[in-house]
Amino acid sequence: MKIRKIKRKEITNLLLSQKGIALLTTLIFGFVLVTMVTALLVITSNESKLSTLQRESTRAFYLAETGIEKSLWRLNSYEDYPVSLDYMGPLIGGTTAESYNVDFSYDSGPPEIKTLISTGKVVGGGEYNKGTRKIEVKLTKGVSPSGLLSYDKAIFTNSDMTLNGGISISGDIHSNEDIYVSSTVVFNLDGLATASGDINDANTDVNGLLEEKLLYPAIAWDYLLDLADRKVDGGFYYDEDPSTYGETTKIFDVQDTLTGIHYVDGNVIIKTDLILDNATIVANGTIEVLGNGGITMENELADHPLALVARGDITIGGSVHGEGIIQTAGNITNNGVVDINEGAIYAELGVFNGGGGVAFNVSYATTLADIIVPGTGIPIWQKISWREVY
Repeated sequence: MKIRKIKRKEITNLLLSQKGIALLTTLIFGFVLVTMVTALLVITSNESKLSTLQRESTRAFYLAETGIEKSLWRLNSYEDYPVSLDYMGPLIGGTTAESYNVDFSYDSGPPEIKTLISTGKVVGGGEYNKGTRKIEVKLTKGVSPSGLLSYDKAIFTNSDMTLNGGISISGDIHSNEDIYVSSTVVFNLDGLATASGDINDANTDVNGLLEEKLLYPAIAWDYLLDLADRKVDGGFYYDEDPSTYGETTKIFDVQDTLTGIHYVDGNVIIKTDLILDNATIVANGTIEVLGNGGITMENELADHPLALVARGDITIGGSVHGEGIIQTAGNITNNGVVDINEGAIYAELGVFNGGGGVAFNVSYATTLADIIVPGTGIPIWQKISWREVY
């Protein structure tokens, strides 16, 4: 009985002792502390790696953007005009540690599309100190108004210019390729003839000079279409079938006086007399003035200089006279009577015939040199889409 009491007392004392619990608590606390410190170190390390990856990825992204902007600057740089518009890369920049590389591709369309894929890359010394990002941008041709550009020639062709028969021109003429003068009869040029190619003339009195290619003004078709569609100043948009492009043929066979922008989504045929009172006829296709048709241009050049504008060819078999600019992205051929009192003619290629019953007289309007013509400008590549690619 006494032994039992002693054992019970020893067990009670052991249970009441704090030494074992303190040791156990210390061990548990130490284990938890070590675990927390280890976890904190792992988290900190991961956060550092993620931060580095994010930082380098961001730098790579902006390097890719830099490549796109440098490419746009290169494409739209007119120091090397017109070569810069046709630039196809690749464009590489930066250092071995931070660089961009831009690849170019081209689709002739229509519309013309140029695609740029810019890869920005950051490479460091560590396993995680690197980043790569890619950006794809699609571009199309647009027009930007510019004070660098003016209509300062009586006649300007982006390609060859041919002058046949009796011709009288007051003002300078220029071709970005060759000029052919076959007139051995009456040929009066009160100005300077310049060409980026050759000047071949049968008339030794032609004052000619070779000159580098010059900026050729581009037409902002969308701008003119918008004015016509909104009927600004009496303008009108002719489109018989909105689902087609360039299928409409507008025939002017009733004498009329036009104002504003008259935009035809197709071809124009002029069979009668028209008066353009601060008006422009714009054709997505061709413009043909038939032998019984006549155009009188009565445009105030300071406010409304454009008179006849076409994407396709302009053929004059009737008569055109008065004040204004005639411009085509195609070819212009004169087989009729042209008598421009104040204005200019701009074309991709020009064949100007005079003599006999045909007259060709152009007097340049000096006021055009100081005018930024609305609806025209410098051709540029502009963004139409942007996305990141992987």
